[in-house]
Amino acid sequence: MENLSWFKIIWALLLGFMIWRMIPVAKHWMKNSPKGSGQEWLTAIMLLVGVGLFIFFLIGMV
Repeated sequence: MENLSWFKIIWALLLGFMIWRMIPVAKHWMKNSPKGSGQEWLTAIMLLVGVGLFIFFLIGMV
């Protein structure tokens, strides 16, 4: 059981390092990303709602 705790610590350190390395990249993406228009956002939301309704339909059929 002692080895399992070391494994968890190593994983936690690795995940923390990955998050620390991704923060500057995410800031760069947010600053230099293309901005969507209102029509593009509406289309994206309608697609997501459609997928959600389809999933609820499939769950209801079971």
